[in-house]
Amino acid sequence: MLFTLCSATHAMSQTVHGADANSYKLYISEAAHNEKQVRDLVQSRQFEVAEAILNQSLQWPYQHASLPLLRLRAELYNIKHNIVDETATYHDILQLKPNDKEALRGRAIATLHMGAPHLALKFAKQHPEVFTQDELLNFHQASAGRSIKWGGVEEKAGVGQQRFQSTEKALMQNEVVRTLLLQGHEKNSPSSHYADFDRIVALRDRVRMQEAIALYQNLKDRQIKIPAYAVAAVADAYLYQHQPEQARELYLQALELNKQDRDYPNREWQLHLFNAYIDEFDFDAARELIDQLVKDVPPVLNKGLRGVEVDNELYEEARTNQAYARIHADQYEEGQAFLDKVLETAPFNMGARTAYADLLQLREQPRAAQRQYASVLVDDPTNSSAATGIAETAIALNDSQTAKHHLGTLTQHYPENREVQRVQQLYRLYQQPSLTVTSGWGHSPTGGGIRGTQNWQVDAILHSPLLNQQWRMFIHTFNAEADFSDVTGVRRRLGVGTDYRSPAWRISGEVNQDQTRLDNYGVSLNAAWLPDDHWGVDLEFESNSNNIPLQASATGIDMKSLRLGMNYIANESRSLGANVAYSWLTDSNRRLEAGANWQERWWSGPFYKLDTTVGVYASDNSLADAVYFNPRQDLSVEAQISNEWTLWRDYQRSFKNRLVLGAGNYWQKGFASDMACVIRYEHEWNLDPYRTISYGAAYERHPYDGVTNETTSVFLNLTWHL
Repeated sequence: MLFTLCSATHAMSQTVHGADANSYKLYISEAAHNEKQVRDLVQSRQFEVAEAILNQSLQWPYQHASLPLLRLRAELYNIKHNIVDETATYHDILQLKPNDKEALRGRAIATLHMGAPHLALKFAKQHPEVFTQDELLNFHQASAGRSIKWGGVEEKAGVGQQRFQSTEKALMQNEVVRTLLLQGHEKNSPSSHYADFDRIVALRDRVRMQEAIALYQNLKDRQIKIPAYAVAAVADAYLYQHQPEQARELYLQALELNKQDRDYPNREWQLHLFNAYIDEFDFDAARELIDQLVKDVPPVLNKGLRGVEVDNELYEEARTNQAYARIHADQYEEGQAFLDKVLETAPFNMGARTAYADLLQLREQPRAAQRQYASVLVDDPTNSSAATGIAETAIALNDSQTAKHHLGTLTQHYPENREVQRVQQLYRLYQQPSLTVTSGWGHSPTGGGIRGTQNWQVDAILHSPLLNQQWRMFIHTFNAEADFSDVTGVRRRLGVGTDYRSPAWRISGEVNQDQTRLDNYGVSLNAAWLPDDHWGVDLEFESNSNNIPLQASATGIDMKSLRLGMNYIANESRSLGANVAYSWLTDSNRRLEAGANWQERWWSGPFYKLDTTVGVYASDNSLADAVYFNPRQDLSVEAQISNEWTLWRDYQRSFKNRLVLGAGNYWQKGFASDMACVIRYEHEWNLDPYRTISYGAAYERHPYDGVTNETTSVFLNLTWHL
């Protein structure tokens, strides 16, 4: 458009023909006088006066005698950094003298400075003889750099792999320039350095992060001063590579280098620095940065200018990240309060709506989260974050088909996206076979109660890979042993079964055999109905129950049991549960059990959580005298405090420890009530999404038949995806 305007001006610039000779001589004389006067004014830096004289002297139509004044005007515009008018003036000169070397050079260089390197390169290629080899390389480098910048814009706005096409072309153009510079032995020239800086940006945009980091290290080893924009691009690469500490230092360095820029501070880099703080779990620094950013960034742009005043998207993004600063720190209530404020004033803010869905998912409400993600996709069908969220909630809901559908599209269009990769990993994990083991070893010097003087137990389930989207086969083995004063109780049970899971149902059935009595077969059936995010009902039947006391099992007694449970989950911080069970033992005993519990989280933070659990349990047995511990009636009321510390975390890996302190009162018919207590200490290692190991030790004090029994135990549990 600029040169359309210039061309219109040049079309009017015609040499005077047939003018009166005396008038023409007078014009030349006045032009020469004005040229000297203007030069004097320019030297004394009286630019405005000089420009006024030039405008008065240079009246259309221009003549060849106007050339000195036009050159002087171009020089004046160059000094004033008026690049557009400087370029147009060179164009006027070339209309009068098409082969003017100074104007040819000046037009190309001014066009370059004006921000049109592709056009500047075109001008330079038309007359390469007026430029040095270094200057021609500068034009090539600048053009390639601008192509890289355009590619970055397309990458952010585009959909699918085609969004990288411009960046791919720009990288090839950049490689050609770097080759030309090397051939010209210009490895350490400014153009060569800028070609390398631009390449770092392009490699970052193309998600070739390791190459970007390697090039940065090479330049750093050569002690080349790297500009802020390239440093920020390397910081992006480190953050993508899950190295937030290095990313944080480079973002801070880039912002420091950016201090002299008129746009300081670069808000985009500050938002990326916020992400680095979050990824390295420096939540205090993240909160401080984002809260200050919300204060500094104006809510609207061009405020007060009618017709051009618009909402500032950066401000809305910062407000959403205020909520994320709390959400990532496990402070969900505070994060929700921030999101409520954002959505109250900006109900169609896509980032805030997606963040709200993320929060619902973290608060154990996958159905509500999925509905929220779906509403975002209705308004923005290309929103990859919402589509990724739907896939992740589908996995949580055992809806493999939905997860597969969305991940198929996402991995095709955004295979480099870290969130897509993470959920794809979760989906692979969901499909894989898994081994779950619960084990424990205990010792009691008094030998009372249900576990004797020595006891151990190992319960292991091996699930097959996912079959037909919703089914799995499994092998279940249960082994337990306890030494009592007169007998050793042994339990060996091996079972095979199938497991079905859908969003509303979880059903498993097992056929098992007692390995100590091979003629003793049994079945286990379990069905759970989950109609929504809050309520659940489960029913379980076992014809050969593992919950039988080992003293009873040692004497050949078997047990059938039926249990009905109901639970309510408000969110991750509060749940209620109740159950009732009825058991038939072959010694004619009938046992009725009931219990209820309430779990509450009182404190939630990134490194410490405090939970309490209060429970009430009671039982009634029909048989008065049994060979095993069998209270006629009993009642237990207990409360536990769970303290959890996260000592180390690195993305999906973590190390936690827990200290559980519990106390209560146990009453047994025929005996006085007495205090019961428990102390348990545990380590939990999340080695990666595939493997979790926990182990610890416990001390328990509990009265049985009026005698206090003390037990110390150790345990080891693991979940291993194969």
